[in-house]
Amino acid sequence: MPKYKEIAIALKKKIVEGDFKESELLPDQETLAKMYSTSRVTIRKAIQLLIDEGLVYTRRGSGTYVRSNIKKNDTNVTQINSVFGTSLQEGAEVTSKIIRFDVRFPTVSESEELKIKHIDPVYDIKRVRYVNEEARSIETSIMPLKYIKDLDETILMGSIYNYIREELGYVISAAQRVILASKANELDSEEFGIEVGDPILETNQVVFFDDGTPFDLSKTRYPYTSGKIVADIN
Repeated sequence: MPKYKEIAIALKKKIVEGDFKESELLPDQETLAKMYSTSRVTIRKAIQLLIDEGLVYTRRGSGTYVRSNIKKNDTNVTQINSVFGTSLQEGAEVTSKIIRFDVRFPTVSESEELKIKHIDPVYDIKRVRYVNEEARSIETSIMPLKYIKDLDETILMGSIYNYIREELGYVISAAQRVILASKANELDSEEFGIEVGDPILETNQVVFFDDGTPFDLSKTRYPYTSGKIVADIN
């Protein structure tokens, strides 16, 4: 496991157990780097994971704070504001089933959203994501091959975003997201154990690298049975 993930898990444990209390300012990055015998870059990556999971937030010029009203032990909550989705549920077994994995040319709207040419090939990926063997979401992603190289089924069975960060070296920064209500189709019904036409929550998003380049045009569908959806507004 990468060092920054080990540190993120250790810091999360301190937050969950109350060593770092809600609304409390965390030690600065230099202090944390000394505590864990690592670099400030590694600490920044660890803190980013905690931010993505909704445990902490940063205040410019002040530091990093523990959030208040954290759902520490509620595994039946989806953190919808996180760019990284299902893969960040520490302590849970997250697995995938690949429904579609193709390479094709983008549609007009896809090329516009991703700022690529119509002759730039894209991956067309559809997966069911399971948490502790329970279907939690169905994800569709369109990603340009010019940025996301050498994807294979082994990577798709785990976390694509971890591969993008750790193997390709990109920094994933932000997303533009639209949230809408929908109705369950046959695949939703089969995977989520609900009826066709039952309520579905759908998010459509474009995800960006830190230089503003869009690299993922995705859609994720959640069943009403999956519990609460949480979004933090900063």
